[in-house]
Amino acid sequence: MNLKFLAFSKILFAIVFVISLSFAGYLVGNNISQRVIGKSLAKQVISTSTVGKSSRLQTLLNEIVVEQKIPGAVMYITTPKGSWLGASGINNLSTKTRMKPTDGFAIASMSKTFLAVVVLKLVEQGKIQLDRAIATYLPRDISPHIINSDKITVRQLLNHTSGVAEYLDTKEFIQATAKRSRSHPWTAREAIQYMYQEQPKANPGEKFIYTDCNYILLELIVENMTRGTLAQAIRSQILKPLGLKHTFTELREPIIGEVATGYGDRNKDGKLDSYAKVNDGNGLGDGGLVSTAEDLAKFAKALFVKKTLLSSNMIKEMLKFRDNGEGYSYGLGVERFSSPLAKAIGHSGIAYGFATLLAYLPNQNTTIIVLLNNQNVDIKSVARTGLQVVENK
Repeated sequence: MNLKFLAFSKILFAIVFVISLSFAGYLVGNNISQRVIGKSLAKQVISTSTVGKSSRLQTLLNEIVVEQKIPGAVMYITTPKGSWLGASGINNLSTKTRMKPTDGFAIASMSKTFLAVVVLKLVEQGKIQLDRAIATYLPRDISPHIINSDKITVRQLLNHTSGVAEYLDTKEFIQATAKRSRSHPWTAREAIQYMYQEQPKANPGEKFIYTDCNYILLELIVENMTRGTLAQAIRSQILKPLGLKHTFTELREPIIGEVATGYGDRNKDGKLDSYAKVNDGNGLGDGGLVSTAEDLAKFAKALFVKKTLLSSNMIKEMLKFRDNGEGYSYGLGVERFSSPLAKAIGHSGIAYGFATLLAYLPNQNTTIIVLLNNQNVDIKSVARTGLQVVENK
C-alpha cells in the first residue's frame, strides 16, 4: 500500500473517530463478553492546565480505549506546569455507564505500598524492627507453621526476599475461590494456611522473588501488633491524615462512590468476562484497596514529593531497592520500573479485572496514574505513551 495513502488514511480515521465521539455516543455488540468499545463513549470530563496538552491527552486516551479493547480508563498526569485528569469509555459493560474520573478502581498490588507505609510507621513508633525475625511479631499460633519464621525479617517480607511460598498458586486455593461468595471475605489467617505445606522458594535474603504471601504475613503482623484490622490501620495512619475520602478496603468497609467493574479474559477464549462476583482474595493485604485517581495522586504527593507521610529515615529505607537482575528492582513496598518507565518509582497492580499503575518520575517531578478495567493490557506502555505526549515526544 502507498505509504502516503496509508498515513492519510490513519489521519482521516482519527478525525472521523474524534468527531463521532461528540455525536454517536457509544455502540456495543449484542454479546456482553464482546462489548469492548467498537465505538465507545469516550468523553473528556475534567481537564486542567497541563499547558496545551489536554486535547492531545484526551484523544490519546480515547484511542487507547478503542485500540486495546478496554471498556474504560482514567488517566491523571501532574507536572510542574500543571495537571490533567481525564476519563474515557464505560465503567460497566452491562449498564453501559459512562466512565467518570471520580470512579473507583480496585488497585490490586498497588495496595502493597499502603501496607508498607503502615509497617514503616510502626517502625517509627518503635513497635516493629525492620531487621528482626518475623516470629517476634506474628501470632503465636501461626509462626510455627511458617518455615524460617525465626530467620525471615520484616524487611525481607517488604522487599520480597523472604523466599516464602505462594498461596495464590496452590490448587487448593484456586479450587476454594471458585466456590467462594463475595459475601464471605477471605481473612489473612485463612489465606496463609494454603502455603503451610508448601516448600520455600529460596532461603531468606537469598534473592528477590515476588510473592503475595509476603504481604499476607505483613497483614497478620500489623493486626497482631495494633490489635485491630489492617483496614483500620490504613484508615487511621494514611487515609484520614491525608484526607483520602474515596479510598476503602474492599469487602471490609462500606463502598464509597461509584466503582468500576473489572474485566478480563478469564476463560482464555479472547472474550472479556466480568470479575464482579469473583472472590479470589479481595480485601487482603496483598491487594485489598479500592481508590480513585485523585486520591492516589494525593497519596503519591505526600509520600514521594512532599515526603510528609514518613520520616526521612523511613523514606530512605523504603527506597533501598533490591534488583532482580533484569532491570527491575523493588524496595519496601515500592517498585522501581524498568523500560518503558525507566527511573520511575511507584507500584502497579493487575488483578480482579483491573490494571492499575502509579509512577513518580523524580527527575521530571511528574506523576502519572493510569486505571483500566481490563486486566489484560500492558499498562506500563499505556503510561509511557501518556508521558510522551507531555514530554513532546
